[in-house]
Amino acid sequence: MAIINGTSSLIHDPYDPASRPPDPAVARGRIVVMTGILLNAATDSNGSKYHLADLPSNCLMDPGTQFDVENDGFAQIVIGTESDADALIDVAKSGGNTITPFAFGDANHGKRLWEILGLAADPGGNIALWKHAEANATGAGNMPFVIKYITA
Repeated sequence: MAIINGTSSLIHDPYDPASRPPDPAVARGRIVVMTGILLNAATDSNGSKYHLADLPSNCLMDPGTQFDVENDGFAQIVIGTESDADALIDVAKSGGNTITPFAFGDANHGKRLWEILGLAADPGGNIALWKHAEANATGAGNMPFVIKYITA
């Protein structure tokens, strides 16, 4: 067996032409926390949509992102972009009181928001997250949420 001295993706060797400095967001990013609440009326119908937040397309999502759906007025929780309703979340509210779309070390670890949402390339700028209604509301409700992301 060979003995090697390896490095993580955070280490740059200036003497190795193949080595690149790590992205500043990855190496020394800052965490941004957005705290919001979304209300819906009992009369909201199928096809309704709600603009939740705008995030940088190239941000790294943090596992601290959570949606508290226990008092939401819809049976199905669907969150994505304006044109791709379920790009991020599509789960039954009965699945749990809190939805955490990112877990430490999961398949989305280290990926940019645009990649997580399944876009072919980084569109640049901000990406709007939307909650969509796939059926009529079952009652008035509210959905507190925290969105955490890392940026340079």
